[in-house]
Amino acid sequence: MKKIFVMAYLRNNLGDDLFVLELINRYPNVKFYIDVVDMKFAEPFKNNSNVELYINEKENFQKIDVDKYDGFVYIGGSIFMEGGKVYNLDEECFEFVKKCKEKEKPFFYISSNYGPYNTKDYLELSKKNFENVTDICFRDKYSHELFKDIDTVRYAPDLLFSFETGKILKEKDTVGISVIDLEIRDDLKSKEEDYIGFLVNNIKKYLDINKKVYLFSFCKEEGDELAIEKILENLKEYKNYNNIYVVKYVGNTKEFLEQYKKMEYMICQRFHSIILSYVFRQKYYIISYSKKICNVIKELNLCNEYIKLKDISYNVLINLEKFNSVNEKKLEYIKEDAKKQFEKLDEFLKEKEG
Repeated sequence: MKKIFVMAYLRNNLGDDLFVLELINRYPNVKFYIDVVDMKFAEPFKNNSNVELYINEKENFQKIDVDKYDGFVYIGGSIFMEGGKVYNLDEECFEFVKKCKEKEKPFFYISSNYGPYNTKDYLELSKKNFENVTDICFRDKYSHELFKDIDTVRYAPDLLFSFETGKILKEKDTVGISVIDLEIRDDLKSKEEDYIGFLVNNIKKYLDINKKVYLFSFCKEEGDELAIEKILENLKEYKNYNNIYVVKYVGNTKEFLEQYKKMEYMICQRFHSIILSYVFRQKYYIISYSKKICNVIKELNLCNEYIKLKDISYNVLINLEKFNSVNEKKLEYIKEDAKKQFEKLDEFLKEKEG
């Protein structure tokens, strides 16, 4: 079996966990070596026979033996934020990638976007890094445009646009909301009071018209559950409170997705909430908290109307008739295009098999 070392942001964050599951399920005859900071984050992968898990608390490159593996994959979305903490792109990362190239060990970046970045030094280091990898496939055209002159740089839509949904049975009169915590976002935490008030008022509106409301936490580590607690605290005395349900992702991938895809309507705030709602063919409304979300909306023309979180006020109401519907023809096109995220890794693994 070919041996591939996998780097990823594994904190029981739904999107990243699904990335890794898509990877290891696509290549059942490849042995994947995945490190985690704590085994409590390994739940989604521990039953896969082609996975070996171990602890790397610092997530640094010094502990990785280049000679032990046939190749390396860093799979993840916002992995090129200047000052990031998980396998950050720094001089140590650059030296590791360079060593892989010298030893003819391929290195692949899959389904990422670039930034935000603040300095020219970081941008120049990124260029040097990308010149040494085997392949980097960005998930947005903005990132691709920054580095399009580098031969190893490609573009394809986010990997999860190609997610196989299985059978979809909608539950009538349901409104789901994926929430985020603004306390951890320096550029948005001043909007928290407006944000909570906005969600509370909209939930009241949906309860008043006899909808069931589901609050989805995609990642406890990033404060989603705390945000839900704040929302519920403002609603506990409201009529029909019993029609509010909380769904937490804690590594229970299958169960979480089964509940998520039942939603008739979704207010999407998490990046992968948008994509999952699209592939699950839900009626959806997007609240954008970042440039990466605005980029993908614009590039793929995902909706007619959305709102930026910085423009939210407590009295903004999102009527159900404002929700967007999925364009089936466009979905099929995007889905096929998204499969290209694996294009170069496919070529390498088939070559190894040969």
